[in-house]
Amino acid sequence: MELSNMKALKLDSTYRPIEVIDALDALVMCLVGKAMSLETHQRRVCSPSRSFELPAVIVLKTVVKFRFTGINCNRINIIARDKNRCQYCANCFPTEELTMDHILPKSRGGKNTWTNLVASCRKCNQRKGARTPSEAHMYPISTPIKPKNSILRTLVPTQISDIWKQYLWE
Repeated sequence: MELSNMKALKLDSTYRPIEVIDALDALVMCLVGKAMSLETHQRRVCSPSRSFELPAVIVLKTVVKFRFTGINCNRINIIARDKNRCQYCANCFPTEELTMDHILPKSRGGKNTWTNLVASCRKCNQRKGARTPSEAHMYPISTPIKPKNSILRTLVPTQISDIWKQYLWE
């Protein structure tokens, strides 16, 4: 694995997972005394005088105030939740070719919420128009839900280490 793609799981002092960071940043935090390495990758980095194991899991020496951060309900996140699939025709499209559709149209009081928005191709969105699913005889292929917030959400599967599994609460 390339050094720039190596990640480390950051835990607070209560061992609660709080973030995924670059392994080099984790190494720096350990070197300056802000954190302690619990697990390491097989990869090492070298300076002219020393060699260091790259941390895979670190624990901070301080408690971090818990932040209830939710995932924003916006076009990109709606499309990601629906896996780039139009919820009416079930075809997959590139992100830039998808729109958001209000299941209950805005003109009928529909809100911009996780449970009222779905990814839709332009053709299906225009065909449905300002009608309800029953009026248009077009129903989403899956029930829209608010996704769970996960610190692993932004990572590609190859960046998620097996070493982390015993530390994840999800």
